[in-house]
Amino acid sequence: MDQYNSEQLWAGLNRPDTKLPDVSIIGIPYDGAACYRSGASEAPDRIRALSVEIPPVLETGEVFKGLVVRDSGNLQWTGDFVAAHPFIQDEIARRVGASFVLTLGGDHSVSIPVLRAINRQANEKVGLIYVDAHTDLSNQFRGSSFSNGCPLRRAMEEEKFSPEWTVLVGTRCFETEGLQFIQDKRMKVFPAYEIAERGMQTVTREITKCFEGLSNVYLSIDIDALDPAFAPGTGIPDGGGLSTRDMMTLIRALDSLPVISADLVEVSPPLDHSDITSFAALRIIMEIFGLVKRRRSLGKRITLL
Repeated sequence: MDQYNSEQLWAGLNRPDTKLPDVSIIGIPYDGAACYRSGASEAPDRIRALSVEIPPVLETGEVFKGLVVRDSGNLQWTGDFVAAHPFIQDEIARRVGASFVLTLGGDHSVSIPVLRAINRQANEKVGLIYVDAHTDLSNQFRGSSFSNGCPLRRAMEEEKFSPEWTVLVGTRCFETEGLQFIQDKRMKVFPAYEIAERGMQTVTREITKCFEGLSNVYLSIDIDALDPAFAPGTGIPDGGGLSTRDMMTLIRALDSLPVISADLVEVSPPLDHSDITSFAALRIIMEIFGLVKRRRSLGKRITLL
């Protein structure tokens, strides 16, 4: 962040010295668990750099006046990433509850310690909206339990998460093991083809009903949920995906849910063209800011209960 005035970041909303931000941003620049192409480790810094180019206003005319963001930069560790999981869990755990925590990856494996931190801090069940082209439900993928093909399976092992309170959105690439897990556990899936046929507005009404009665909902977004036409810069760009508009519609529909934290992963700047994918990620982030702002305006706290 040194090349910019830090207050220029995130559409000028960043206040690095504040102790009580509405949104805390933290980068985890790791892509060593990517099962195909790497490059996602560069995403947090690239998205930050582009964030100075956008205004603090949504297309709806909503202005982010008063919204306070604190970007804590990237986590730093030495040695093996899996060995660093406890450190990452601690860093996330001390932020959640006090503010809405947005984690920027990195490949999707970075969500494993983040979700474990959420599990540790929550006193009740946590609903999980998992927006991804893939199921990520392999117990092991290519010999690793911590591959980017495994984060949802690892989350399902945690006490506060469960298949019952998990919804997959935009899915279109099914490994046999993941498909079997979904069928056995009767997990709710809104595949990309169904969203295309029925429309995202209709689907979001059903998604929100899935989490009625919960006090905590987590949102995990893999950029490859978007069709490669909208997000070509990712490790495995799989055709037939969501549009950026679909993603915006989804996030705007979550106002009624207690979304307490989110991650955005798998943007790979070296594989991108003209920053199309990074700018799509920024649009998603701004919509998340809008979600936080609207909930705050309604007097609803972003906190774990």
